[in-house]
Amino acid sequence: MNIEKKESGRTGKFFIKEDNDILADISWLINDEQNYVIDHTMVSDKLSGKGIGQKLIDAVVEMARENNKKVVTACEYAQKVFKRNESKYADVWDKRD
Repeated sequence: MNIEKKESGRTGKFFIKEDNDILADISWLINDEQNYVIDHTMVSDKLSGKGIGQKLIDAVVEMARENNKKVVTACEYAQKVFKRNESKYADVWDKRD
C-alpha cells in the first residue's frame, strides 16, 4: 500500500488510493508559527483495523522531523494517537489547548 503526498501552498495531505478512490488520508496546514497542524484524518471501512491511520500520522511526524517543525493535533484522532504514544512523539508534539 503506497502512501502518496500532495501539497499546495500552506496545505497538504498524505493519502492512499485505489482505482482513483481515496481510501485514507490525513491533511495538514502550516500555521503562522511554521508548525504542521493535523486537521483531518480519515480511513475507510475497507482499511479499518490495519494500522493505516497510525502510518499516516507517522508520515506527518517524519515530515515534521525532517523539516525541524512541530505538530499540532487539531484532529480528534491525531490527538488520541499522540496521547497514546506520547514518548514516541515528544520531540515534535506542540501541545496546545
